[in-house]
Amino acid sequence: MDLDNTVLEHGECPRTSGAKALKPSKVVGADASVTSVKLRKRTKSKKTVKPKKYERGTRSYTMSRIRGKDTKIEVLVRSYLFRRGLRFRKNDKRYPGRPDVVLPRYRTIVFVNGCFWHMHEGCSKFSMPKSNVEFWTAKLVRNHERDIRQRAELEGDGWRVLVVWECELTVKLREERLERLYREIVGEDDSGDVGAESAGDLPVLV
Repeated sequence: MDLDNTVLEHGECPRTSGAKALKPSKVVGADASVTSVKLRKRTKSKKTVKPKKYERGTRSYTMSRIRGKDTKIEVLVRSYLFRRGLRFRKNDKRYPGRPDVVLPRYRTIVFVNGCFWHMHEGCSKFSMPKSNVEFWTAKLVRNHERDIRQRAELEGDGWRVLVVWECELTVKLREERLERLYREIVGEDDSGDVGAESAGDLPVLV
């Protein structure tokens, strides 16, 4: 009798009746697949740390953290003028230099300048850096020349240009400077009279 082709009573083949069925988890192929998935998950969980552009404490690091607009001194000036009842536009792209404050009613533009970046001559807050002199000299001189050119363009178009410097806004000086700025804008003299440059005498730019 050929046992190879004989099926037992319970439907088992004689060749496999005594063998244990292998679990899928013990198969080498299955183990390799699971291990591969785990490795991929571990790889994804690791965050890539980007190298810092500038080292903390260096001049480049300090300069990189300076805001281009809405600086502390700009906000200080705008807040004061707003409390005094003046309404204005800020950083308007239609005008040379994107002025910090534009008051069409008074045909006046206000720039709030940092003493270092705009080369405030004779100011203790401005001094040419002693490192990388060639780079900083070219950059700051370029800023200064641009300021002169933009002011000339604005004045040529009939605007009155006022500049408030960072050094004028220290705690001891800011109250007097801001009050004087307000009077300069509305055209008041020392007696408090409104001059010819008051609201009704100038056109409003829309």
